[in-house]
Amino acid sequence: MLRLKGYLITLCVAYLLIFLVNMILSLCSVCGFSVLFCFYYPLLMIVALLALDFLAAGLVRLVPKRRINIHSKLYKTFGFERKLYEKLGVRWFKDKIPDLGGALKGFAKAKINSNESAYLEDFVKETILGELTHHLCILFGIAIFFVFPHYILNFALPEFLVNIYFNLLPIIVQRYNRPKLLKAYMRKLNNENNKNRGEENELQ
Repeated sequence: MLRLKGYLITLCVAYLLIFLVNMILSLCSVCGFSVLFCFYYPLLMIVALLALDFLAAGLVRLVPKRRINIHSKLYKTFGFERKLYEKLGVRWFKDKIPDLGGALKGFAKAKINSNESAYLEDFVKETILGELTHHLCILFGIAIFFVFPHYILNFALPEFLVNIYFNLLPIIVQRYNRPKLLKAYMRKLNNENNKNRGEENELQ
């Protein structure tokens, strides 16, 4: 709940900044729209962006987990990335970003709840699905320029940048955490395979 509260506070602050800046421009007669317009127009944009984000999440969830190759180069996190993310402060904000996976799909990524190989493999796949979702959210966010073509600099562009902010941070977290999870999964899988082979040899 604390993570979600922080998310909502950030969203409200972003909205207020957009509203206040444009209200001042309106009162100074710099722009040709009313204060009321400044109030509801960015709200409509936020609703549109949230709808697009939910659409992106729904589309990504149509991908069967069994089709995801966790060893694919498409999902590989390179060494220089982790160093870059650490310089950007990922260790500080990775535990502050809300995880809606538990609420929407029943798989929470806030912490590791098991060390079984099947669970760890599922966890790795969830980070991939989460990353794909946020990439798609950013891509879908471009639609706001076409849905709300008026006053792009005043409203559409600022809200698009806010959308990037909210989706880029989770992408960084997923890519930062995935190598550790993948390593833990492979280590556990090898241990389980070695144990099974040892038990088979004893039976023989």
